[in-house]
Formats: sequence, C-alpha cells, structure tokens
Amino acid sequence: MPSSSRPASRPTSQPMPVTPPPPRTSARVGFGRVTGTTFPVIVISDNLRYRKPMQPVRRGRPRQADIDRVALEHTLALLQERGYDGLRMKDVAESAGIGLGALYRRWAGKKELVMAALRADVTQHETDDTGDPFADLVTALERIGDAVPHGLGRLMAACLADPDSELARVAIEAKFTPMLDGLTARLERVAGAAPDVRLRAESGLLYLLWRTAVGGQTADATALHRRVLKVMGVLPQPGPEQSSTGTGL
Repeated sequence: MPSSSRPASRPTSQPMPVTPPPPRTSARVGFGRVTGTTFPVIVISDNLRYRKPMQPVRRGRPRQADIDRVALEHTLALLQERGYDGLRMKDVAESAGIGLGALYRRWAGKKELVMAALRADVTQHETDDTGDPFADLVTALERIGDAVPHGLGRLMAACLADPDSELARVAIEAKFTPMLDGLTARLERVAGAAPDVRLRAESGLLYLLWRTAVGGQTADATALHRRVLKVMGVLPQPGPEQSSTGTGL
C-alpha cells in the first residue's frame, strides 16, 4: 500500500539581498582656463554625498613673489666672485635656492640673466628729484662713486681688459649706457640743453670712475666731486645753507 506521506518539500529560496545604489550627487564640475604656465584645474563644488565643498589640488611649487629679485641678487654676487665666463645658470639656481627651470622660464640664457641683473643694479644709482637740480646731480655722482668699490670698479676693469668680450658688450648696454643717460639728464637740468651736454657727462663719468678706482676710499669726496663738476663745465654753487652732501662743494 503506498505510503500516504508527502515528499519532503524543497527549502524555499530566499531572495538575494540587494544593495541600494549610492545616493546621487549634484556635483558641478568645471575646468579652469588653461594657459602656457598653468595646469588645467578641475573644480568640484556642492557635492551632496560628502556635504562639503571639495578643493582643487594645486600642482608644482608655489610661485614666489620675490623670485626675480633673489635670482638677480645672486647673479650679481656670483658675477663678482667668478666672473662672466665662470658664471653658470645652474650655479645661480643652486645659490638662490630656486629651480633651474624657473630661471629659464624668465631668461633665455646667461646673457639675458646678466643683463637683467645689471639693469636692476643701475636703479641703485638713480636719485629722486628734490627740486634742486644741482644737489640732485651731486647726489648722483656720490652714488656712482660709492658703487665703484662694491663691484662697479671690477666690472669696469674687466671690460677694459677685454673690450671685445661678451661681458663688455653686455655691461655697456645694460649698465654703463643707462648710467650715462641718467647723468646726462641730471646735467642737462643744471647746464641746459647744450649740444655737448652728453659729451660733458661722459667725460665727467669717466673721470669719476677712474679717480675713484685709483684713489679708493682715501680720496677726498668733496674735492673729487668739485673736479668732476669742473670737467662737466659746472661751477659749484656757493651758499652757507647748502648741505655737505648736496651743494656744499
């Protein structure tokens, strides 16, 4: 007689757990403007998943605001120490603590770097207008004379030793010509727009550089400036109210 028992039923299969999808975000993605010196920047803002704004990632070194000044200062120091032929872009980068690529992004080579350094150094000899053209002229002579023992005299000697060298051409263009232009403008305010005013300024500048280089710090500055002014065709202006650094010559 057949058994009345029912066959064992199969276990009921359980549904597989379903992982809900992650919440959708409303992030807005934008690409920053790409230039020759920047990387494209992806900006993600207002992400609902993280509930906080996301900041873009910056690449590379932060740009130093004074990197040009530091590079030019170290260029002048190494130029005085090693000379033009012994100066290398790599040495300037290491001495200034900046990347070699940063130098080449600003200056094409050693010549351009040295010219920029010499031009920046010329500004140390410039003076502000005080309203007294004679006093301004004397102050300009004083600053040029003070610069001779601090590298200017050595640069002049190097140019005279090899006038056909690249250093001589660079120094004349970037250093001595702007210095002469400034002195000519000062002299013209005192003596007027004479036809030979630049020749007189050039003669006075050469005499000042030569006498300062020969006499050094022992030279009498007051007597020297009086002779320079005489070479320029300018007579000292007497007056008890004039200062020793201005018109008391």
